[in-house]
Parts: sequence; structure tokens; C-alpha cells
Amino acid sequence: MLESNKEFDQIKIIDFGTSLVFDENKPLEEKLGTPYYIAPEVLAKKYGPKCDVWSCGVITYILLSGTPPFNGSSDQEIMKKVRSGQFAFSDSIWDKISAEAKDFITKLLIKDQAQRPSAEEALQHPWILNMSKQTVDHGVALNALQNLKSFRADQKLKQATFAYMASQLITKSEKEYLSKVFRALDVNNDGRLSKDEILNGWEKEVGKPISKEEVDAIYDQVDIDKSGEIDYSEFIIATINT
Repeated sequence: MLESNKEFDQIKIIDFGTSLVFDENKPLEEKLGTPYYIAPEVLAKKYGPKCDVWSCGVITYILLSGTPPFNGSSDQEIMKKVRSGQFAFSDSIWDKISAEAKDFITKLLIKDQAQRPSAEEALQHPWILNMSKQTVDHGVALNALQNLKSFRADQKLKQATFAYMASQLITKSEKEYLSKVFRALDVNNDGRLSKDEILNGWEKEVGKPISKEEVDAIYDQVDIDKSGEIDYSEFIIATINT
């Protein structure tokens, strides 16, 4: 989906109704998904988390060309092409698309899931690394990081209030600049901030180092689910202008 009145940098993926947390000890066997985006191994009813990597390859192909890589006049015809795994960059629009982008799609649409990269490996592709570089206003980053440092949410009601503010009351412009700060700090693009990323990002944006003890104190307050990392939602909750 595209957010109204926004450029194409505000694309959002929706519809996670059948999603679940993958358990390595429980292979997935249900045939779920939309024909255009479904991976071959899902059709074979024997798959794991790399089915999502395939779907990301399909989405990228569509975003860049406006057409699906596997098309047909019926669901059966589409799924037959998905099973074959054969696609092409034959439309003239691909003449304007970089070789790096096409290589990224090609790797994500490898039919053999064992040979297909993981999501973590895909994020290290040169096309992603080059296109995801963030430039952040120094003052904006400084304000967000100072809020992060002073954040305290040690009561359940206070946590819930902050979460409500972050999801319902924050302005679009504020969420946009905080999102830019988060992506600038998230060097490996995994959607979570490690302590090393905070240490390095703080010195870069604030202009002076922060101690490991101070970072530990931040995590004690901000890492609400105690995962050892700060995820996007936790970051937004901690850095909004309360």
C-alpha cells in the first residue's frame, strides 16, 4: 500500500493474517498464500521461512516493473508457472533497471529453497546496501537520541500510555523523521538495534561517545520485551516528544 499524499518511499506491506512465528522443529505443510506471490515449495506443502524471501522477490519484481513475474489467466496457470520457477526480464521497462536490482530479484527467486539466500543474507546484497543508505538531519537525530537516553517506562500503565501515543497520537512527520533515525542506526537492516549499533550511532550523530554503562541503562528502560535488542516499536515509543 502507498500512504496517501506520499512519495514511493512510504510503501507498506499488509495482510499478515496467516503468519506465524517459525519453529525449526515443525515443518510447514499448509498451502497458504496468493498465487502471484506463493513460493514453489509452499505449493509442494513442504517449506520453511525462505518462502517469504521468494515472496519478497516477487514483490520487488512487481514494484520495479508493474507486472508479476509469474502471470496467467487463471490461478491454475499462475501456479503452474510458479512451479516451473521460470521468469524473465524481457519487458522494455527492464532496460532502465540496474543489473544489481535484477541480480537481487534473480537470487530471491531461486527455485531451490536450499540455494536461495536467507532474509539476513538478502539484506546484505549490494543493491539493498546501496539503496538503503540514510541521510539524517543532525539536530533531529540528536533530539531523538537524547529522548532515548532519558526515557523511563518502569510501570505497566506508563508503558501502555506510551505505546498508545506512539501508535495513535504521533504526527506523520514526527514518525517519518524518527523512522529515518532508526534506519540510519540500524546498520545491518534487521529491524532491531543492537548495543553496538547504539554505541556507534550515538558517537556519529551526537558527536561524542556514550559509555557501555549508559547504553546498558538505556536498554534496561527501552527494551520492554527484554529481547536484548531495541525493535522499531520500542524505539518510536522511547524517542517521541512526550
